[in-house]
Order: sequence, then C-alpha cells, then structure tokens
Amino acid sequence: MIIGVDAGALAIRDQRLKMGVYWVNVNLLRELGKIDRNNTYRLYSFAPIDREVMREFGPNMRNVVVRPKICWAMVQLPLELLLRPVDVFLGLSQMIPLSPTRTIGFIYDLGFLHHPEAYPGSQKKLARITGNLVKRSDRIVAISNIVKDDIVSKYGVARGKITVVYPGVDKTFTSKGPAHKGKRPFFLFIGALKPGKNVPGLLRGFAEFLRGQNKPYDLYLGGGDYWKDPLIHEEIERLNLASRVQTLGFVKDTKLASYYRGAIAFVSPSLYEGFCLPAVEAMACGAPAIVSTAGAFPEIVGDSGILVDPQNAKALARAMTVMVFDERKRSSYIKKGLLQAKKYSWKSFAKKVFDLL
Repeated sequence: MIIGVDAGALAIRDQRLKMGVYWVNVNLLRELGKIDRNNTYRLYSFAPIDREVMREFGPNMRNVVVRPKICWAMVQLPLELLLRPVDVFLGLSQMIPLSPTRTIGFIYDLGFLHHPEAYPGSQKKLARITGNLVKRSDRIVAISNIVKDDIVSKYGVARGKITVVYPGVDKTFTSKGPAHKGKRPFFLFIGALKPGKNVPGLLRGFAEFLRGQNKPYDLYLGGGDYWKDPLIHEEIERLNLASRVQTLGFVKDTKLASYYRGAIAFVSPSLYEGFCLPAVEAMACGAPAIVSTAGAFPEIVGDSGILVDPQNAKALARAMTVMVFDERKRSSYIKKGLLQAKKYSWKSFAKKVFDLL
C-alpha cells in the first residue's frame, strides 16, 4: 500500500513555528516507521525535509517535494495526487486536498470557531480548510473527546466517523534529570505566544499573585512568537512586570525539560485547547499544572492539576498561592500528574493511526 502524507509542517525552517503540529508529525512518522515496514510512505512537502529528521523515519518513507509553494494545498498537491495516486492520504496539518483516494483527516483544535477574535488574519482560512477536511475525509482523527464533540456539534458529522487518538509524550520529558535554577522561584508558560493562549490573562493573574507576596517570584514565557499577541508587551508595561517576566523564545527539548523540573508550576490559562502537549510534558517532568477550565484541559489534566476560569485573575492568583505555600497539595498534584502523563504515548498514538490505515 502507498500512503501519502501532508508533511508540509516538516519543511518549516523557522524555529518559532515548530510547535504542536510539527511535533505530532515528527513523533507519529517516527513511530509508524518502527511498526510498519511493509507499506510505502510519500511525505509531501513544499521544500525538502531536513535529512536529520528524515533519518528518524525509516527506509520506507520518502520525501516528495512538490513545487511551487504558491497554491500548494489547492493546486500543486492535488495535481500530484491525480498524476501519481496513493492508496490512502493522511492530512496531518488539519487540511485535506482534493484527492481521488481515501483520506484520513486530523483535527487538533477548533478554537477559531469558539474565539474567532483570537485568530486575526487566519480565522477564515482555518474555517475554510477545516470545513473542506470534514467534507473530504473518509475518517477523522480527533486528538481529544472535546474536539470530537465539537466536530459533531459544529459540522454535523456522524460520531462513528471520528476516532479519538491522544498524542503522546516524548521520552525526553521525564522527572529524572537536572532542574533549571533561576535567580528566583518561577512559574512557567510554554506555548505559542498568540492571542488564543491568553498570556495577557496569565500576566494579570501573576500580578495579582505578586501583590500578596513578600518574596519575589518570576514568570517565564517560552515558545514561538511568530503570531505574538501585541497585548503581552502592553500588559507587562501596564503591570510593571518587566523585571519579573522572562521571555525564553524557542527552547530545545532537553533544556525545556529542565525548565519544567525547576518550575513551581506550569501555568496555561488558554481560551481553548484541543489537547495541549506542554501540559502533559510538564506533568511528565514533575511540574504540577495550573490550567484552564476551557477546551480539553478538564479531560487531559483532570484532577491532576488545578483548573481555573481563564478570565479570572484572582482565581489564577489563588492557584499560584496554593502551589507556593501548600506543599502537601503541590506534592499530591505532582504525583497525580506523573501518573496522568503515563496515559499518553506516541507509540500508542501511532498504533491506533496504523489500525485506521
């Protein structure tokens, strides 16, 4: 069988864009290469995939560069699939091109439907390509039950057409290893610094927390700033947090694991998440989680962390206070988080996708 894969995310060179979907691509294809030695995979991209990355995928995976990049998804890739058909196509970037073959579409996040204001310049495109994916897919993979429920509710898709497959945790993220030591104790946010992540809300909660403290604390913001929310800088200035907020930018996994281990807690008050890999990575490293009640957090983190209203700065501050001063509760969250994180495996993710194939 010949399996076509939208691997366009792997052709990205800008480190700021190597976030969730990029890592789903890397880990899924790496694990599929281990369990499937019989089928041939064509990894379609608009520029060559780095050779070092390709070496991780195994001998039955070949990068097919389809040019030009302009109109890649709408014209170039459909033409390639028409001229050289495959048996099954995997839409790993929440996009399915016009294709004469059977297709499996992946949907990670429908936040653009819930909070369109948080996707300036991209909401219409995301709505269009996701709507097309729903129409063109023979099967749909959702990365959480909340995403599945949203697909059924928003698009009227039969539940039986959708399979929930949880992403995993890379082996780099473990509680064993060095912990980053900052000048002061710190809370940690990891994720794209875009509007939907509600970093300004996090800053307001952090400022509220600091007002009741005699001891200084820091907040580290790690992740790509390609779509940076302009309100982040404004809130840092307004709340006089310049000396307490550190922007880390893109952080490699080995260093990121040390930040997780050293943090008082991982904090993410996102307005919507389809899964949230950083929350699971944090728990796997022994960082207790403070997360939003919105999206998939109640499903993915559950009682392994503190769930708060993402719009309530006082609730966020109270949760931070618990993590600092109630060592018994913090230790309990750490233990629960370590167990919770074990539920998420890239090997299991790949096996379930392989079963669909």
